[in-house]
Amino acid sequence: MQMQTLTVPGSSVVVLSSFAGGIGKEPVSLLSSPIIRLGRRRRRRPATTTLKSIYNPSSAHTTTINDPSSSSNSKSMAGAATATTSPKWAQKTVTLPPQRRGCHLITPKILKEIGQDLSGFKCGLAHLFLQHTSASLTINENYDSDVRDDTETFLNRVVPEGRSAPWKHTIEGPDDMPAHIKSSMFGCTLTIPITNGQLNMGTWQGIWLCEHRDAATPRKVVVTLNGI
Repeated sequence: MQMQTLTVPGSSVVVLSSFAGGIGKEPVSLLSSPIIRLGRRRRRRPATTTLKSIYNPSSAHTTTINDPSSSSNSKSMAGAATATTSPKWAQKTVTLPPQRRGCHLITPKILKEIGQDLSGFKCGLAHLFLQHTSASLTINENYDSDVRDDTETFLNRVVPEGRSAPWKHTIEGPDDMPAHIKSSMFGCTLTIPITNGQLNMGTWQGIWLCEHRDAATPRKVVVTLNGI
């Protein structure tokens, strides 16, 4: 038997042997043997999937109302839109007379001032904006005045006032800084729906002006109406 060392390129096997097939016969290489085959394995290519888009940019079309270049269908829609009543606006500043410190129902005063403009709206929104930093607006009970008194009691207990209060801003009086805080608690704006020329509030809801200062001053509310 004869041993032979071979190096197969690209293979981790570096030692091979060949042997005589028998006495007087030529050596047979293992590389040509049908039983043993050495070499590098071929890697299979990963399967790929090709997706064909069915979207054709040239066929895309956007229909816009009132666009002269749109289709006939859009023209009919544009006609319907033109026939609909266009949105409208109205705005008025309501000046409220001085009120004592506390919560006050002002719904009748607001309606008296904006009633004529309000009647022209079938559907829309009424926005109220108070132009002050020491008073506030809110919506609450419109029947029992005890609710307004109790709310004022609550505010006075939650926000301390007087010499023991920790406030730095006292130049305008001991009630001024507490008034600023209370104003931020309730806020200075309201938004109320309009339906068939009326403010669409609940049966027991009313608009309150909460005056947080001891000295009475006039307060201005800007009312903006928008709708159809």
